[in-house]
Amino acid sequence: MNSHSYITAFIDYQRKNRRMSEHTLTAYEQDLYRFEAFTAPRGPLEWDLHDARNWMGEMIEEGLAPRSVHRRISSLRSFYKYLRKQHIIEKDPLAKLVLPKMPKKVVQDIPASDLQSMFQTFPWHEFENGERDRLLMLLFYTTGMRLSELIQLKVAEIDIKRQSITVTGKRNKQRMLPLHPEIIEVLEYHIKGKPGNSYLFTTAHNKSLYPMLVYRVVTKYLRLFSDALKTSPHVLRHSFATHMLNNGAQLMAIKELLGHTSLSATQVYTKNSFEKLKAVHKLHPRN
Repeated sequence: MNSHSYITAFIDYQRKNRRMSEHTLTAYEQDLYRFEAFTAPRGPLEWDLHDARNWMGEMIEEGLAPRSVHRRISSLRSFYKYLRKQHIIEKDPLAKLVLPKMPKKVVQDIPASDLQSMFQTFPWHEFENGERDRLLMLLFYTTGMRLSELIQLKVAEIDIKRQSITVTGKRNKQRMLPLHPEIIEVLEYHIKGKPGNSYLFTTAHNKSLYPMLVYRVVTKYLRLFSDALKTSPHVLRHSFATHMLNNGAQLMAIKELLGHTSLSATQVYTKNSFEKLKAVHKLHPRN
């Protein structure tokens, strides 16, 4: 098999067995073809640790961000994991590869006061799709669901009596989320007359909303009430988790609500809260 054949087989395997999104698969494929071009004319069975180190060095010299370097090497690691699983190779040549340090990322949230002001004072009913947009924003902020989860949410997955919704997250894993009492009445009005198999939010052509539309909706309203540098559906998810933690919620509970598979993914919110505490502590007269 040549390089293209190995890469194609790997992508097909990931698509069929790992149920990855086409976006992720495209990124994998592009990364592997970049590495193939870098090591040409040698193929996958001849690639080694030295090649990976040289490639990583070239990426750093070109000014590629550490996060991007990590992602490309991660694609390569996944490829070698597949080759070992298929018994095509015996050892992982990247086992001793040391990656550049990632910069510490502090999650930025929208202040709770800004969000309260937005939900309470904005005249939603006076604008086209305003009530829909209000419900959309409330669901992001009061449940912490992902953009992809909101877009795919169907009427049948909403249980008004139990005040809960069931969302389908990554790897098709489902989880149940409690609904804030504030949005029950809004939800009841929004789903009235809709069949169970229809999406909660739809376009004028009765299709599910597309990501960029939701992104524009969220950004439009957040920019009216906040001067935050970043405004997006994901920032509302960050805000949900950070505000829950600041108000005494347990980290494990937040992990379950967010649908994280590991606690380390959730612990970034403790960093955010600690940075705020340090900022307050600087006001001490002895500092």
